[in-house]
Amino acid sequence: MARPLAAATAFFLAIMSISQGVFAADPFEAFSVLRIEKKLAPDFSLPQVGGKTVRLSDYKGKIVLLGFFKTF
Repeated sequence: MARPLAAATAFFLAIMSISQGVFAADPFEAFSVLRIEKKLAPDFSLPQVGGKTVRLSDYKGKIVLLGFFKTF
C-alpha cells in the first residue's frame, strides 16, 4: 500500500510542478510548505510507578510519544 501511495504522490507533485511552470528539485519549496527542523530533545528522566527511573536516552533511535497531563 505504501509504494503505490508514494508513487502517486510523486507523480502528482511532478505534474503540479510542471503545470505551474516550476520544475523545482524541492517540492517543499515549490509549494511553499513549511519545513520543521529536526532538533534533539534534551535528555531527562522520570520515575515509573514501580520506582525504576526511565531516561529518554534509553529510547535513542526509536519513536517516542510523550503525553504530559496534570490532575487537580
